[in-house]
Amino acid sequence: MQNNRLQDTKPIKARSGVVVLELILTMPAFLLIMLAMVQISLIYVAIEQTAYASRFAAKIASETIEADINSLNAGPMGILKTRVDRVLQVGGLPQGSCRVILEHNVAISPAVPPVPEETIADPTPPAANCNCDPPASALPSVPGATATESVRTTVCVRLGDNIPDFLSSFGFSVADYIVEESTTYIYEL
Repeated sequence: MQNNRLQDTKPIKARSGVVVLELILTMPAFLLIMLAMVQISLIYVAIEQTAYASRFAAKIASETIEADINSLNAGPMGILKTRVDRVLQVGGLPQGSCRVILEHNVAISPAVPPVPEETIADPTPPAANCNCDPPASALPSVPGATATESVRTTVCVRLGDNIPDFLSSFGFSVADYIVEESTTYIYEL
């Protein structure tokens, strides 16, 4: 009976070396898959946070009085960009946005007819490596709505500044990618 037990243990000892070899050979693939899953989830979070920041900025712009709408995003680090950056930083994107663009067709006063469309970007010109422009389509006119004025905000976030680049060692870098999200709201005032 002891002989059978000894024969059973020999293949197990021989097999343990093969298991270690298999682990060594497959570990880089498992590491790459794990890092890719983490990187994709970080990109997804950045996209969702940028979309939320764009909706937040559009809501602020749609509730700003006509006289102040042009100054909302004017100058370096205007009010709108500062608030958007704060929302992005709370959401886990430490550097915030690289550019916030506000477009509107709101009449500044009843005596002045509404402009076809006005674009105010912060910063102007765009920051280095932040090639981000508003959508090429015109602001929509909403059929059936009493208000024809609308606002659209575009928030641009550089991924390389805001999330770790885990896959750059393997040749897949996100450092130069920009997330760009736009939101259009009807002007509410």
